[in-house]
Amino acid sequence: MTFINRLRALSVSRIMLLVTVTVAVLPVLILGIHLYSSAWENGWREIEEKHQLIAQNLAMPISTYVNDHKGMLAIMSETIPMMGLRSKKIQPLIDKTLTSMRGFRSLILLDLNGKIMNSASIGAQYTKKSANIMANEKCYLKIKKTGKWAISNVKPHPITGQPTIFMGQPVRNSKSQIIAVLLGELRIDYIEKIRKQVKFGKKGHSAIVDRSGHVLAHPNPDWMAEIKDLTSWPIVQKMMAGETGVTTFYSSFMKENMVAGYAAVPEIGWGIMVPQPESEVAEQVNRLMRQHVYWGIAGLVIAILLALIVSHWVTGPLDKLAKAARELMHEGLDGNLPSITSHSPKEIKQLGTVLRALISSLQSSRDEVRGFNDSLTQRVDDATCKLREANERLEVAAQSDYLTEIPNRRYFEDCLQQALSRRSGDVDHFCVLLIDVDHFKQINDSYGHAAGDAVLNQVARILEREMRSGDLIARYGGDEFVTYMRCTREIGRQRAEEIHAAIENGTLTWDGKSIRITASVGLYCQVMGADEELKDVLQQADQAMYAAKKQGRNRVIDISEVKSYLNIVNGNVSD
Repeated sequence: MTFINRLRALSVSRIMLLVTVTVAVLPVLILGIHLYSSAWENGWREIEEKHQLIAQNLAMPISTYVNDHKGMLAIMSETIPMMGLRSKKIQPLIDKTLTSMRGFRSLILLDLNGKIMNSASIGAQYTKKSANIMANEKCYLKIKKTGKWAISNVKPHPITGQPTIFMGQPVRNSKSQIIAVLLGELRIDYIEKIRKQVKFGKKGHSAIVDRSGHVLAHPNPDWMAEIKDLTSWPIVQKMMAGETGVTTFYSSFMKENMVAGYAAVPEIGWGIMVPQPESEVAEQVNRLMRQHVYWGIAGLVIAILLALIVSHWVTGPLDKLAKAARELMHEGLDGNLPSITSHSPKEIKQLGTVLRALISSLQSSRDEVRGFNDSLTQRVDDATCKLREANERLEVAAQSDYLTEIPNRRYFEDCLQQALSRRSGDVDHFCVLLIDVDHFKQINDSYGHAAGDAVLNQVARILEREMRSGDLIARYGGDEFVTYMRCTREIGRQRAEEIHAAIENGTLTWDGKSIRITASVGLYCQVMGADEELKDVLQQADQAMYAAKKQGRNRVIDISEVKSYLNIVNGNVSD
């Protein structure tokens, strides 16, 4: 009771100060108890998420690197039978591919007896004495047995003894029979270059192992040279099982405990780990905890200062009103209440004015409510209008290409799908053009991406001018455009030539230099309602465009010409 009585005797200013400080200090004290554990928990979660994200992001370029070279081998394995297995054109093709695809160290064409028919290499050369050296290569034997693409584990090179990786594709004749095997040796130094790009902390690094748990890329060059076996490491066992996550382990290389994110590279089964010493992680967490403590102390000091200021701000006008009220009581209510300063709290100012004009105040409040309702209604209407306009702009943006401001691929495919789904009672033809800007990468490399954007915009404007009512154009992606026209094959061919000529004649001047623009155009025409799927229509146009590029670019190729050419080629092969 004594404590309660003392509280009752306190002034409003002291009560406010006591309550404000208590409210400010109590949460700080409670949070302080859990600060350390929370800082560790949050810090470790942040570190784990970062390491796992780094590992997953590193897996993407590794997978792309392997898949790009896998795709090149597939293209070559399809091209070689068309040349003839004993053709003299194969060696120049292999030489050119080795030069353009810098990720290959060597390319080897083997017959079914394991004899080297053609080869090109950077470093170790395959001579006549080593003609049968690849006959026992496991990757070669597996491809010959299964007839599918395969990739080896990291292993010593049969000639140099240096670590290497082989991948290959079967070469089939027109009857889908395996007639040879095309092997490619990947450059591990390229993979190591990708790995070295990941650096963080003082000792943080990354490492890559093959699907058998042997070192493929690692900061320790000795481990790479000896192809060190890490299968005894629990983290490597998890990667070999295709798992992704974060774990801790002891590193015999760093001689300390590590925390590491790990991920498996899809399809090829390689593992990528991103370890960092726990000591560095602990320092980051401690630094984060210290920051929390400093901010907590600063917040407490600010709270006390604000409590003093607010207490004086609130109680000062109240003390003034109380003193004036006592004087009025002693003087028989003769006098006036003092005016309240404009910077006082709203409630205290209202207390002074409501005593003199209660009715007027109620009326003012009513008018204010009405005005507020009218204003709120107007704001709701305005917000609804703005939302409708924003939705309209969003719909346009979703259907348009941001650079050329013409329809995008998704909108084009939706429209073409609707056209293909309609059934016309009369015979109605349509044509699809797939247009690829020639040497676009060279333009970007020579003049800059801004010039490349200008080229794409110019091609888009030319296509807009060449289109007729009912036609549709779109940017299909990158340097490719696509058009849909309701016309016969003859008119479609004529219009394709006109579009091709308009693009070729539309020279662009950039920084005082003239940029010549040409395009490879693929043409596909069909009868509306021919029960053909969207993907088949686009694939036919893509094949025609690809044939135009293969035949030297800067031309128009009808898919019927491609099919005729393939029939002639297949006829020669079968003969």
